[in-house]
Amino acid sequence: MEITLFYNCTILTMDPNDSEASAMAIFQDKIIAVGSEKDVRNRTAQFREKNRLEGGEKPSLREIDLNGACIVPGFIDAHMHPGIYIFYKTQRSLSGVRGYSDLKRILGEEAKKCGEGQWVVGFDLMEDVFEKPEERRFPNRYDLDEISSEHPVLVLRHDGHICAVNSLALKIMGIDKSNVAEKTVEAGEIKVEENGEPTGVFTEAATAIPLGFMPLPDLQRFLEAGRMFSQELASYGITTCGGVVQLGEEGPAGKAGTFEIPLIQGLIKEGLIEQDFVFYVITTQPGELKNVEKSFQGLGVGEGRFQVGGIKRFADGTFGAFTAAMFEPFSDSPQRSKGFFMTDEESLFEIIEETYKLGYQVLIHAIGDRANRWVVDLYKRVVKTSKSKEGGQLRIEHASVLTPDVIRDSADLGIVLVCQPMFIDSEYTWLEKRLGPERIKNVYPFRSIIDAGIVLAGASDAPVESARVLKALQVCVTRNGFVPEQAITITEALKMFTLNAAYALGQEKIKGSLEEGKLADFVILERNPKSVLPNRIADIKILATYHRGRLIYFQNENEKYSD
Repeated sequence: MEITLFYNCTILTMDPNDSEASAMAIFQDKIIAVGSEKDVRNRTAQFREKNRLEGGEKPSLREIDLNGACIVPGFIDAHMHPGIYIFYKTQRSLSGVRGYSDLKRILGEEAKKCGEGQWVVGFDLMEDVFEKPEERRFPNRYDLDEISSEHPVLVLRHDGHICAVNSLALKIMGIDKSNVAEKTVEAGEIKVEENGEPTGVFTEAATAIPLGFMPLPDLQRFLEAGRMFSQELASYGITTCGGVVQLGEEGPAGKAGTFEIPLIQGLIKEGLIEQDFVFYVITTQPGELKNVEKSFQGLGVGEGRFQVGGIKRFADGTFGAFTAAMFEPFSDSPQRSKGFFMTDEESLFEIIEETYKLGYQVLIHAIGDRANRWVVDLYKRVVKTSKSKEGGQLRIEHASVLTPDVIRDSADLGIVLVCQPMFIDSEYTWLEKRLGPERIKNVYPFRSIIDAGIVLAGASDAPVESARVLKALQVCVTRNGFVPEQAITITEALKMFTLNAAYALGQEKIKGSLEEGKLADFVILERNPKSVLPNRIADIKILATYHRGRLIYFQNENEKYSD
């Protein structure tokens, strides 16, 4: 048994008073003291002696001089997609593509590596950042035909809400002009030309059709991708996540989603997942949550490490796919599209009400201003008819365009808003063109949300965006110059990814701040985020990450942190 004492450092506890300290002691998986070095040493000595007097072994003491480094609570990402994140790691990334020549070269090289008839797949394409303005459109079947006519080709957009396939893939799927209407699914679209021919582009729920035809990678590749996934999160300082998962075919992974929970549970049993997870299930059947919960409990891995928090539903789509539900048309939409709702009001209300009564959390994806107004009104109805079991039960995911009335009502209802600062980083160059100068003032309004007294929690939506928390903190403070009046302080940004994110997961009593008795989840940073220039926050080095008192990441040159 060993106590580890960290001293000669700055500790940003992120407790309700935003207290700072200079030393901290941990024993097993808990924090036993935090404060001044003198105070922590005294309390540590008392703890060791008490253990001896109570008949136990007197713990040994290990001291680590941090030489002026900074400790913050372990970062918490309140909304990501672990199964899809892992799946992305088994496919070719298109995140660096900056034009059609890049796209054709990269996927053309992939085609040469593939056996006859094998799928050529690329994920994470973002056409809005293509260098040539005339190329800033999502590819269609004819673009992908130029890559290969001998292999089915599939490209998935950065946000996961739109994909395209080539002509051979359409043939394999059995989709053509004669049957495209009957193949179309609710809350999704198979795009067609004026003559009725499918363009090869699928949006929203329809993306599940081509994704369902993709062969899954072998188990060994999945296991290696899972290990890389967890280690990557640890290198970002992430110790807890809210994980959105599919129960069946409904969701961004389509048919592959039926394997998502078994895959994650397999990784857990293999000991490859270092972080804690609260899972949110995409399903229309709230009663299924209890069964999913039992399946995780049956793994027998770490008490409380893997929990089921609630249900996830979708109100609308995204800006990139022109499917976010807006009151007025998108400013740059040739079709004057206003987006659309992914479901009808009464069906969604029944799911919300049942989940709420069962005591689980409700998470609803809402991007557009109309979608956010709609969700808040649905939550109003639920609160009137059902008694909440605890705070934080109602969440809005993304909450991208919020009018003042929606912010006011969200505050009154105690709704938790879970937002992704990295959306700003990927959208700030083109979003004003899509929404216009007036609506843009209400986009990602973090300052207004906090000033209204709403709990604003941070998340990445990874793999849609990078899970790099330090980069997200920088964007919160600088906003890349995008609607700068909505910038927040570094302390407020840190709280988004610590205490507020813990609250969003229903775990604020055991994590999210560095206080005696809480779990020893923390990150050692080379520098204090409060003392660096705002545009250098992302450059701070992460020296080590501890999860429940155990070192899960450290830089090679910092061997003193190793076990």
